[in-house]
Amino acid sequence: MPTAKSQFAQHTLSLTMFVLVLGALSMIWPGIMALTFGIFLLIQSCGAEQEIAALSWAKIGNMPIAFASLR
Repeated sequence: MPTAKSQFAQHTLSLTMFVLVLGALSMIWPGIMALTFGIFLLIQSCGAEQEIAALSWAKIGNMPIAFASLR
């Protein structure tokens, strides 16, 4: 970082660097949050497989009743 002579120039330079860092973080943080949320949903869906399988077997078990009512 270049050395500034006056106090005003030093404050201006540090403010500019601060704004640039905040701008970079504002572009990076949504990606990190989306990745974390995606991993959370993936883990949650892996735990829900047994429940989904039980629900689908219940639907298959009720199929003869549905076909009998159509006759």
